[in-house]
Amino acid sequence: MSRFRKSGMGAAASRIAAFVRQRAPVGMAPAALSRRKGSNPEGPTVSVGFAEADGEAVIIRVRTLGTFGGVFTPSFLTIIGVIMYLRFGWVLANAGLVRTLLIVLIANAITFITSLSVAGIASNEQMDTGGAYFMVSRVMGYQAGGGIGIPLFLSQSLSIALYVIGFAEAFTAIVPDWSPVTVAISTMFVLALIGLVGARFMVMMQYVILAVILASFVSIAAGFQPLYLPQNLEPSYLEGLAFWGVFAVFFPAVTGILAGVSMSGDLKTPERSIPRGTFLAVGAGFLVYLLVPVMLAFTVPRDGLWVSTALRDASRWPAMVTAGVIGATLSSAIGSLMAAPRTLQALGIDGVVPRLFGRGVGKTQEPLIALAVSIGLAFAAILLGNLNQVAEVLTMFFLTTYGVLNLAAGMERLVDNPSFRPSVRVPWWVSFAGAIGSFAVMFLISAWATVVAVAVVGAIFAWLGVRPVRGDAATAAPSEYGGLWEGFWTTMFFRVARRLSRARTGSGKNWRPLVQVFAADVDAHGEMMSTAAMLTRRGGALATYAMIQRSSNPADQIHRGELQASLDTFVRELVQPNVYSHVVETNDFHEGVVVAAQSAGFAAGSYNTVMAGLPSLSRMDQEYARMLTDLSSIQRNVILMKKGPQPWMSIDGPIIVWWGGQENNVRLMLILAYLLAGATGKRTAIQLKTIVADHRAVNEAEERLRESLRSLRMQAETNVVVNADETPIPDVLARESAGAALVVLGMAKPDEATAKTYLASLRRTTSGLGAALLVMNNIPDIRYI
Repeated sequence: MSRFRKSGMGAAASRIAAFVRQRAPVGMAPAALSRRKGSNPEGPTVSVGFAEADGEAVIIRVRTLGTFGGVFTPSFLTIIGVIMYLRFGWVLANAGLVRTLLIVLIANAITFITSLSVAGIASNEQMDTGGAYFMVSRVMGYQAGGGIGIPLFLSQSLSIALYVIGFAEAFTAIVPDWSPVTVAISTMFVLALIGLVGARFMVMMQYVILAVILASFVSIAAGFQPLYLPQNLEPSYLEGLAFWGVFAVFFPAVTGILAGVSMSGDLKTPERSIPRGTFLAVGAGFLVYLLVPVMLAFTVPRDGLWVSTALRDASRWPAMVTAGVIGATLSSAIGSLMAAPRTLQALGIDGVVPRLFGRGVGKTQEPLIALAVSIGLAFAAILLGNLNQVAEVLTMFFLTTYGVLNLAAGMERLVDNPSFRPSVRVPWWVSFAGAIGSFAVMFLISAWATVVAVAVVGAIFAWLGVRPVRGDAATAAPSEYGGLWEGFWTTMFFRVARRLSRARTGSGKNWRPLVQVFAADVDAHGEMMSTAAMLTRRGGALATYAMIQRSSNPADQIHRGELQASLDTFVRELVQPNVYSHVVETNDFHEGVVVAAQSAGFAAGSYNTVMAGLPSLSRMDQEYARMLTDLSSIQRNVILMKKGPQPWMSIDGPIIVWWGGQENNVRLMLILAYLLAGATGKRTAIQLKTIVADHRAVNEAEERLRESLRSLRMQAETNVVVNADETPIPDVLARESAGAALVVLGMAKPDEATAKTYLASLRRTTSGLGAALLVMNNIPDIRYI
C-alpha cells in the first residue's frame, strides 16, 4: 500500500484499452447523420452527416423546403380531410351545434397542446429526417424512439392505402362504371411515380390540391342560408350514442400535424418551420372546423344532416365540394407517402431497422429504398380490401405518438435540464395535460384498439432492449440520445436527497454500511472490493477508489482513463447495485484517503466507513497510523483487511468475531459479520468469542456475549477462551481461529504514543490468522441495533 500503482489493473486494463482502440472507427459513426453540422437561415441549408458507402462516410443532404410548402400545406391538407366533408353533418345531427362546437374545442385543444410540445422539442433539437420518431428518440432514447417509430411507419404506410381507397370510393361515386380496386391500384401507380420524382414535386402537387380545397370552401360559404338554426342547436343522438361516442368519430379529423413534422429532414430551417407551420395549420384548421358546423346548422334542416352528402348539398356549387373531397383524400395520401419513407429512413440511420433502409439518393437524399417498402405495404393493403378494423389501430398509433411527444416535452421541462433551451417554452403541466388528453381519447375511440397499440409499442420497446447489437449498429444510437432520463433520475435523486436530509435522525435503527474502499494497487485488492460489496449488498452503498500518483504527463492522463475503464469493468461484476468507481490522483496516499473520505457525499449525508488493506511493509507505518487517527477524528469507521493464503469466501468455515471488551465496537463487528454471512450464499456460521485470564470470569463473560447477541437479535455460537497460562494473544487467536473462513477483530484508536508501533502490533496480532478484518468504531453517537 505504500506505493502507487501506475499500471492500473494490469492485463485487464490493457485488454480494455486495446478493445476500445479496435472499435474506434476511422471516420464518424453512421448514426452521425442525425446531427446537423450547420445551418444558414438566409440561404440553402445543407445537412452533413455520415453513412456507409464502401467504407467511406459522406452524405450531403440539401434541404429545399420552407415553412409553407414543407409544414403548413401537408399538415393543413391532412387536417382538412374526409371527416369534414363526409361526416361533419352527421356529427352535427347527433350533437347539435352547441355540443359540436364543444367537441371542436376539446379536440383542437389536445392538438394545439401537442403542437406546442412539438414546437418546444423542434426548437431545441437539431432536427434531421424522421419527424416524430427523431424527436422521441433524441429526447427519450433509442428504445422509446423505436417503440414509437416502427408502429408510426407502419401506420403511415397503411394510411396511404386507406386514403387511396377513400379517393377511389369518392371517384367512383362520380364515375360508377369504374371498379374501386382498379382506381385504387391505378392511383397508387401514379403516386409511386410522383414519389420517385421527390418531395419537392409532391409539395407542388399539394399546392394544386390546396387550391381545389379552398375553392370548395368558397362554394360552401356561398351556399349559406340562415333558415334552420333553432332546430339544430340541441342534440338528437342516435340510439346507443352519446357525446363521447360522437367525439370519438370526429377526433381523427384533427390528427394531421405529424404530416408536416415528418418533413423535418427536408426543411431548410426545421427549428423555425416546424413551430410556425404547425401553429398556422392548427389555427387554420380550427377556424374551418368552427365555421363549417355553423354554416351547416343555419343552412341544412335536421333531417338533411344525417346523410354524408350534407355539406355538398348545402354548397352553392356541389361539384366544387366533390372535387374537394377527392382532393382531401388524395392530399392525405400524398402526405403519408412523404412521411412514411422518411420515418423508415431515420429508423435505418439509427440502426433500429437494417441500415439499408437508411440510404438516400441524390442531393436531397431521397429515401427511395424506404419509399419502395412503403409503397409495397400500401399495395398489399389495397389488395386485402377492407381495412376498417385496422384503421382503428392505426389511429391509436398516431395518438400514442401524440401522447409520447407531450410526455417528452413535459418531462424535459420538468427535469429542468440546462440543455433544454427551446425557443417555444411550454409549462410542463400543459404538455402533461396534452398527454392525458391523448391517452383518454384513445380509450374513448376504442378500448380494444388502445390495448393492441400499447402492447405493440411495449413489445418493440422490450425487444430493442434485449436484442443483440452487432457490427456498426452498435454505434447507431449515440449515448447522448435519451439524455432526458439522466436528467430525470438526477432530479429525482436531488429531491430524494433533500427529503432524506430532512428525515435523518441519526438512529442506529437506520444505520447501513456506506463504504469507501481505497486501494493503491487495484490488482491486489480484488478480494477486499468483493468483501466490501458483500457488506453493502443489503441496502448499503459502495464507492471504490483507485489511487494513483498525480502527474501532468499527457500519457498518464490517458492511463487514468484506461484505469477508470478497467475499474468500471471490475465493479460491474460485483453483485451490488449501488456501487460507484473513481480514480483519484494525489501526491500522498494517506492524505488523499482522508480528503476523499470527507468530500464524498451521499444523499445529503456522507459515507460512514473507510476500508483499506493492512499494509505488509513497515516503512510508512507512522503515516498510516496518522491516517487512521485522522479518520477517527472525522468520525469514519475503519476496516483494515488482511488477506489470507486463499480467498476467504472459498473456505467452508465460520466467521469468528473476537470481542476485546468495547461494547459498541463488538456490536459493529457482529453486524458486519452478519451481513457477510448472509451474502456468502451458503449457511455460514458466526461465532462470538472472547478471552479471559481465569476460570472465575467465564460465566460473566459468557453472559455478556449472550446479552450482546440477544440485544442484536442474532444467532451465533459463543465461546469463552481461558488463557490461564498467559499464552501470547496472537498465539491464542491463531489456535482458536483455526478453520475459520474469516476472523473479525477490534482495533483500538492509535495515538501519539503508539503511532510508531501501531501497525507492527496489528501485524503481530494477525500473523497466525488467515483472512481477517480489523474494525474500529469511530461514530460514538450510533448504537448499532
